[in-house]
Amino acid sequence: MKLLLHVCCANCLAKTLPPLRDEFPAAEIHLWWFNPNIHPLIEYRRRLKALRVYLERAPLPLTVVNDYGLENFCAALTGDFSAPRRCAVCYQTRLQKAAETGGFDFFATTLMASREQSQTLLQETGDRVAAATGKKFLYRDCRATEPAAKELNGIYKQTYCGCVFSEADRYRHTSLHLYGGEQLKINN
Repeated sequence: MKLLLHVCCANCLAKTLPPLRDEFPAAEIHLWWFNPNIHPLIEYRRRLKALRVYLERAPLPLTVVNDYGLENFCAALTGDFSAPRRCAVCYQTRLQKAAETGGFDFFATTLMASREQSQTLLQETGDRVAAATGKKFLYRDCRATEPAAKELNGIYKQTYCGCVFSEADRYRHTSLHLYGGEQLKINN
């Protein structure tokens, strides 16, 4: 069995791999990086670098579709930046492209390990993409998996889902990096 595993970050990969390897020990797992939703550019680079550092410890084949897609991602949202609408577009974009990648029996995503993601929406999107493409989507809820601390020692861990809108959601109610008592209005 050949599995194409879309990777969003090293941390989610570390949580996704153990259950997949336990269930499919003979599977050939090929990692695939395609994340045009991750913003800003420095965050995109940090996550890709963290993945490469992680893979120095746990080598697996990796294909990088190096497409920093700020403009395309925002255009695909057609002005509706709200969750879960933006999440649906994000999942659809990445899973569709994964399913269109040839040479694999199954496709899956490390988003299955993220507590930040709607697992219901993710599974529905994966199943819909699978039905439309004739490919098989492999879904497992990996949120409860805890990787060994040494696996992620020194690996960058992000603090928000990925898109600039999720970053605004994450920090809008904090005073992080504000000067004194100033307030910053964030429009929705």
